[in-house]
This record gives sequence, structure tokens and C-alpha cells, in this order.
Amino acid sequence: MTIDKKYLPLILSTAAASFMVNLDTYIINVSVPAIAADFSVSKADVSWVVMAYNLMVVALLLICGKLADRIGLKKLFTGGFVLFTASSLFCALSQNIAQLTGARILQGIGASILYALPQAIIGKFLPEEKRGMGFALSASAAALGIMLGSPLSGLITGLSSWHWIFLINIPVGGFIVALILKDSKVFVEQNNAVKTATRGNFDIKGSVLSFFAILGLTFWLNRLNTFGLKNLPMLIILCVSTILAGYFIYHCLKSENPLVDLNLFKNKYFTYANLAMFMISAFLAGNNFIMPFYLTEVKHFSELQIGLYFIIYSASYMTFSLTYGKISQKVSASKVSTIAGFLATLTILLFVLNMYQTGTLVVVLYFILLGMSFSFFITSNNNFVMFQAKKNEEGAVAGLHRMTGRFGMLFGVVFFEFLFTFADKSNLNGFITTYLAGAAICLVTALFSAKCLAFKK
Repeated sequence: MTIDKKYLPLILSTAAASFMVNLDTYIINVSVPAIAADFSVSKADVSWVVMAYNLMVVALLLICGKLADRIGLKKLFTGGFVLFTASSLFCALSQNIAQLTGARILQGIGASILYALPQAIIGKFLPEEKRGMGFALSASAAALGIMLGSPLSGLITGLSSWHWIFLINIPVGGFIVALILKDSKVFVEQNNAVKTATRGNFDIKGSVLSFFAILGLTFWLNRLNTFGLKNLPMLIILCVSTILAGYFIYHCLKSENPLVDLNLFKNKYFTYANLAMFMISAFLAGNNFIMPFYLTEVKHFSELQIGLYFIIYSASYMTFSLTYGKISQKVSASKVSTIAGFLATLTILLFVLNMYQTGTLVVVLYFILLGMSFSFFITSNNNFVMFQAKKNEEGAVAGLHRMTGRFGMLFGVVFFEFLFTFADKSNLNGFITTYLAGAAICLVTALFSAKCLAFKK
């Protein structure tokens, strides 16, 4: 896979953004006990260090996407790297849990920008024949961040202190900022293009409504399995967030220049592609939640062994993501995502049929095939969605698509935990029931993707 020198800053910066956001999502997890001990706080208190980051990432996706279309992708993308890098330093220098939580909020804001914009940048500035490569490298970098997050956290915290898990972001962030700021034809084109960006006042009212609605719904989904449906404060959060979400939709329908152009959903291909992303994301997160239980209770694997098997999955995802870069030049994105959806369905069904096997080969093959299916689907789905974006609306489309995936993941954890709780967990029947539901979700994903086969560029 060759990279045109002209597009090297774009490729490296989008890949780095995907890597850093995912790395910092997972790198904190292993270090949580060390942070709690260092600051002499409870697990509940330190959990906000994790939660603050994740809440900001999701809650600001729509705003970041729309803002990028207004002020320019380069400007906001660069600002995101600067904020993310600076707040990483603040995290490392924090002297108490309040300072660390505040720094993680800032880091989450930067991460939301870095999470929302790579898809838009690739879709806008890479030639059609090179977009697949761009999405492939970005997806591979994201998988690498996930794969390295927990091991790096354990290694760094064990050898030094948890402060260094944040300091490693600084040289990477500094290098990428310098790379973006250096004159490049790609980003000069962005500066010229922004002059024709969408006119009108920025939708501040819609931004406020969307932020608090998404923040509340995200928090509710994150804590639902902890507090349950009958917890009064959680019910209040759900009701208020739902009302705000409803008012936000009403506002977007009436506004001349809304934060989200709901007319996007009149495009059936855009709608089907987003529904497919929601469904596959739901299973992805659900599988990550349920699989450790299966490996522990049925296979009797240690935590180290479980970690190694998930590394196999990440490695498979990385490898086949890179493969998509070549496939994309010959096969349409909708066809790849459709095939990937059916492959994921078949993989799960074969896994269910062989759950009674005592060996480990079935598990290895499952992770390899699932990594291949997900990598092909996500890269091709990202590519397909950007074909639906109008000129100078790439940021808004990418932000909406990213949020769809995030909400799918939140829903997936809640759904699979609910299903698993009510299934027969005393034997394999509970796992079989849960994974059959997962197969059904992936089948629906494939069918939604198949609806996009008629799309003509």
C-alpha cells in the first residue's frame, strides 16, 4: 500500500488521532487502582476519571462536526490536538482527584474533536481511489490504540507511576501539530474551501440542547445496569434527557440552520448505513462484555489468557483493515459491508455450534474471523457514509455517524447484560441464547447494508 507524499500529513494525523483517542480510552483502566491509592479516594470517586472522558467524547460529537464545517477542518483538528496534548500534561501533573477529573474533561473535549473529524477529513480531501486506504489506516491505528491501552497501562504503572500514561501523549501530539501546521497542499485547499462553507449563525441553542440531552442519555445508559430502572435519580435523568432530545429534534426541524440537518435521513442510503453501524456497534460492545464471562466460566481461562485472546482479535482487525485499502479500489463499499455483515453472522453461528468443544481452536478462529468481519464492515461503512455528505457538510455527517456508533455500543452493553442476566447462566444455554441474539443483530446489519447496494456514486 503506497502513500502519496502529498497526503502524508493527512494520513498520519488522522491515524494518530484515531490511535490516541482509543489509547486513552483504555489506558486508564488498569491504572485506576493506583490512582485511587495515590489520592486516597474510593473506587466510586476515581470512576469519574474514566466517566468524564467518555461522556465528553460522546456529548460533543455533533457540535464538533458542525463547528468544523464552519471554521474549517484544519483549524478545529489542530485545536483538538493542542487541547488533547495540553490536557494530557494537566492530567499527569494533577495533585488530587478533582484536578485529574477536570483535566480528563478537557482531554475528553479534545478527544471528541479527534474522534469526529478524521472520517470527515479523509472523505473530503482524499481522492476517491485513496479513501479506502485512508479509512483502513485510521481503523488500524484505532485497533492498535485499543490493543496497546491496557498492556501499556500495566507496564508503565508497574515500572514508574500512573502519571506517565498521560505523558506519552505529549511527544506524539506535539509532532502531529507541527506536521499539520507545516505547509501542505491538502490543508491549503481546506483553507480555500472554508470560504464557501455553510452560511448563517451557528446553532447555539441546538448545541446546548444536544449537549445536555446526549450527556444525560449517555450517563443513563452507562449507569443503567448499576442502578437499575427503578432508581429515582436515574429516572429523572432519563426523563429530562428525553424531553431535551425531543425538543432538540423539534428545534432542528424548525431552524433555518440547525446543528443537525434532519433532511439527511431522507436519504435512504444514509439512514440504512447508520442503522447498520448502530447494530454492528451494539454487537461489538456486547461481545466485549459477554466473552470474558464465557472464557472464564466455561473455558476457565486466566485474565492473562483472556487478554491475549483479545489481542488476537485486535491484531486480526488491524491486519484486515489494511487489506480493505486494496479491496476498496475494486469492490464497492456497500458490497464489502454487506458481505462483512453476513460473514459476522456466520462466524457467530459457527461459534455457537462449537461452544461445547473443549479445545481453544474454536475461540482463536472466532476472534480472527470476527476481527476480519468488523474491520471490513467498519472501514467500508465509514467510506460509504462519506459519499452521502454534501460539500462542506462532511464534519456534520461524520459527527452524526460517529455518535450513532457510540450509542450503538452503549445500547449493546445494556442489552446483552440484560439478556444474559435473564438467560440460564448455570450452563451454556445462557451463552447460546445471548450469542444467537448477536447473530440476529449482525444479520439485520447485513440486511441494512444490502439496502445500500443500489447506491450509484
